[in-house]
Amino acid sequence: MCSIHNEDLIRNITKKTTVPIIFRGFVKDWSLCQWTLEKWSSAFGENVIPFRCMKKNFVSAGPCWERMCNKKSMKFKEFLESAESSEEWMYFDYKYLQQWFNADHDLTKEVSWEKFGYPNKDASHSTLWIGTKGAHTPAHQDTYGYNIIAQLYGRKRWILFPPETGNLLPTRVPYEESSVYSKLNFYCPANFDAFNALTGARLVELNAGDALVVPRGWWHYVQNLDNINIAINVWLPHDKDTSTQVSEALIKILVAQVCKDLPEKTAKLLVNPNEDDISDTPLAVLFLQLDTVAKSYLNNKRKVRRYKRQRTCEVDSDTPAVDDPPDDDFDLKSLIENKENNLELPANITTHDLINLLKENLNSFANANKQLEEDEVEGATDKLCLTKAVIDAFCQSNVIDLVKQNLFERLN
Repeated sequence: MCSIHNEDLIRNITKKTTVPIIFRGFVKDWSLCQWTLEKWSSAFGENVIPFRCMKKNFVSAGPCWERMCNKKSMKFKEFLESAESSEEWMYFDYKYLQQWFNADHDLTKEVSWEKFGYPNKDASHSTLWIGTKGAHTPAHQDTYGYNIIAQLYGRKRWILFPPETGNLLPTRVPYEESSVYSKLNFYCPANFDAFNALTGARLVELNAGDALVVPRGWWHYVQNLDNINIAINVWLPHDKDTSTQVSEALIKILVAQVCKDLPEKTAKLLVNPNEDDISDTPLAVLFLQLDTVAKSYLNNKRKVRRYKRQRTCEVDSDTPAVDDPPDDDFDLKSLIENKENNLELPANITTHDLINLLKENLNSFANANKQLEEDEVEGATDKLCLTKAVIDAFCQSNVIDLVKQNLFERLN
């Protein structure tokens, strides 16, 4: 039976897997997994930190977008005191560690992804996620790289779909570079009609000490299951990122130009808060960014073509070709079958099971039997329907791919 025997093999698995992989108990020996909440509170000290908040019983047609959430700032110890009794879920999410802790901090020193085969990835490449029960990230796919998540405290639920899954209603509004959101609400949906068309869902529940690898392009909805939940992650580059960067640069130009001609308050409804400055970015800067990534992509393509020609010449000559050092190959099926490895694939769940999971959410956080008032259902009226439709029509993958193809033909 195959076994995980070195960091090179583990890195190769994380790079090449096309399905999510759970590493059960893989990081339980990290000291961060042994930290008590008192230790975490001490790490933050007297710093006041911002939380994204939303009423737990909020039922809506669409996701709880970041723009809809309240912001509350408090000390970590105050967060702990209010976590269980609060009527809101709270999330200190997507926070780069290096922006909150200096290099000499105990927390910073403890973060290393060497065990996964990435000795050069540390706290400066990692993001922190701290939240309460019900706190969640809307369903989306990351356009760049792949993702490794380490669960440090509490339990977290992941619902995942393959990249090619249909009927997830992808949208670029609210716009955020590198994130394609789904219009479906996996938290407390107002109705379940759209979910009947979904297939291919996979379910993961991470415990403290577990890790998860999310391959490039996989859709995921993530929700905290316990009163306190803490996780860190690292995004790693993928070979196809240079092409995606061109797509994202083109989309950014489109969204920026649409926002420039709208009132500021209206424009902000089209973007996530971290993109609020997009209207102020000069067009020349946006084109410079496009020029940079387009050149990078074309240079990469030329290198690949030269390499292939060189290899062809070597094979045709009398001199034996010298191969690059191969990566360790792996048989994922055998690795998973070896119980000593504690590797798992996320469980497949039926559409019926998925809907029942969402109904459990409604029963936990809202009165599922109550009659909803119109003003309680976010999205009942949408004044930006046409604007959103135009952006999504232009940003559809087949449209952007055609634009890229035409662009590269002209640049070449």
